[in-house]
Amino acid sequence: MKRKLFLGFATLALVFVTGCVSAPQETSAPHELAFGYVRVEIKGPNPRIYPAKVRFFFLTNEETGERSRVNVNTESGVFSARLRPGRYVVDRLQFSEGPFRVESHVQLTFDVPEKKLAYLGSWHIELETPRTVRGVKIRILEGEADFSKEFSAELGLERTPIATVLPKPETFETRGFMVDGQPNARYFRRR
Repeated sequence: MKRKLFLGFATLALVFVTGCVSAPQETSAPHELAFGYVRVEIKGPNPRIYPAKVRFFFLTNEETGERSRVNVNTESGVFSARLRPGRYVVDRLQFSEGPFRVESHVQLTFDVPEKKLAYLGSWHIELETPRTVRGVKIRILEGEADFSKEFSAELGLERTPIATVLPKPETFETRGFMVDGQPNARYFRRR
């Protein structure tokens, strides 16, 4: 049941992203699909009633300098994006815990191959207990073997080859900083 919900949200997100873009696409630069999923855990006691989730992350294409924001489906943790083939760097993650926001700067690199689906693996993220500056530990694993096949079948792309491209380094530790959740609310402003 959870897996079908997971794949349903992923399909809906992909249809929304590809269906709402009205900008003309260049025929000389094909876009390939990159996808994966994220799981976030709080390490230590959590005084907040809200679960931690990844809201989005930013990618930068190293060759063109083009930046992309990839939204993560908060219910299932699935993410997908149409990207040009090339080398990318994930350089910023943003988490949410209800109205609270935490951002972390990272350096995770991966390549999107031509004419293949790029499976970016399962991202396991541990956040330290809430405070102004929090430790963030990221582990990137291959994940469930059937996930990538089910994802491609759900989109009708089962004949497209899948390349497992795990971002490097596969283990990364950094810090997360509180950011304004609601800019007009005085409580959330950092001083």
